[in-house]
Amino acid sequence: MSFLHINNVHKRFGETHVLKGVDIAIEQGDFLVLVGPSGCGKSTLLNMIAGLDSISEGELLLDGRCINDVHPSRRDIAMVFQSYALYPSMTVAGNIGFGLEMRKVPRKERREAVDRVAKLLQIENLLDRKPGQLSGGQRQRVAMGRALVRDPQLFLFDEPLSNLDAKLRVDMRSEIKQLHQRLKTTIVYVTHDQVEAMTLATRIAVMRAGELQQLGTPHEVYDDPNNLFVAGFMGSPSMNLVKARIVEHDSVLVAQVATGDTTLALPIVRDREALRDWCGRDVILGLRPEAITDPASANHRDGNIHEAELPVDLIEPTGADLYVVTTLGDASVNARMRPGTPLRPGERTRFAFDVSRMVVFDPESERRIRDEQMIDSALEETA
Repeated sequence: MSFLHINNVHKRFGETHVLKGVDIAIEQGDFLVLVGPSGCGKSTLLNMIAGLDSISEGELLLDGRCINDVHPSRRDIAMVFQSYALYPSMTVAGNIGFGLEMRKVPRKERREAVDRVAKLLQIENLLDRKPGQLSGGQRQRVAMGRALVRDPQLFLFDEPLSNLDAKLRVDMRSEIKQLHQRLKTTIVYVTHDQVEAMTLATRIAVMRAGELQQLGTPHEVYDDPNNLFVAGFMGSPSMNLVKARIVEHDSVLVAQVATGDTTLALPIVRDREALRDWCGRDVILGLRPEAITDPASANHRDGNIHEAELPVDLIEPTGADLYVVTTLGDASVNARMRPGTPLRPGERTRFAFDVSRMVVFDPESERRIRDEQMIDSALEETA
């Protein structure tokens, strides 16, 4: 049995159906990240797990126990909020130990617990300070310490890094990941930042308009998306999506893309069995930027590299990478190349496509076109 099972959960506010049958199961020690655009229902779901919102329909099971009607104080769950929610008149030690004090934990035991957590979070020298004397990152550590000191069954994080600047957000992200690796705790974490989700999670639940779009490992939601929404939402830059037509050319199944005066034919490697039924029909191709590169950087050993000469529309150096924008069909496409690749906007150059990473979608339903075996695996994963 799963440690946390969100079983067909619905939430309604009057006539508004906010959550529509969400089903997620994770094991003890997992780091689940709920990710999606603003208004998709991820924070509502987190509040329902915490007991701050009621459930309209469905079940929440924690370690086999239904907690639908259990008071928040009796759920053995700790929550870290976006706004820190520290008491300004208390010291750091007082804020961390406040929950234990409310539970009548003896002073000596309370102090030992606070010292242990402060050492873990490397804030021992801040215990006598007030929140107003702390930086944003230090306040977030205190908020985390207040949750950790209770040693609960489950930790909930509601966009805890959104108030921090970019560099501090990256540093705190690493600290949270290291903390999880050391403590092996079970965490449910809400964010709208898909890079944060990819970095932290052992499992990602991608949500949209109150519905679960995909549940899987970071690798699965990135390289094997269920639909166009997941493909476009996960990744920065996002997956390139291009209109194409499936045809059979010299007994080889290819995706044809009209580009300028020529037609680019990309061989189909994945999901060939399913795509044979799409011959003569229009589809949407999906390719990550790193699957389109300069020929010298491509992995030619597996025989899945297809080269084509295309225009260079824009160059975006980032230091570690060089992103090159070209036109494929009627879409602007991002390619990821080696830094220092000698290119100029307006010229033409050869691009190398790794067709083994190409995925294909139905333009009407927006669902992934998969071989039957892959469909069965995806359904099992979501269930």
